[in-house]
Amino acid sequence: RVDVLKDELQRLESMTHLTKEEKEYLIKEKQDVLFKSFITVLEAVSKITSSPAEKPREQTFQKDYSKQIDAAIEQLKQP
Repeated sequence: RVDVLKDELQRLESMTHLTKEEKEYLIKEKQDVLFKSFITVLEAVSKITSSPAEKPREQTFQKDYSKQIDAAIEQLKQP
């Protein structure tokens, strides 16, 4: 999917009839479509891992990765 996005970005950049603003808008729209599936999966993981931990390894996972998962979600929402 990332390769497809790269190809699309190159194609958009070569379109001389579009303004810079139009290109930026289209790029953002394409990124949103691509990252939506990643965000959905990460949000599901975040929901599961934010529930009360039952075992020590679950507590360790929450401590080590909860903030990173949440940060990744926020970054993908604002590429």
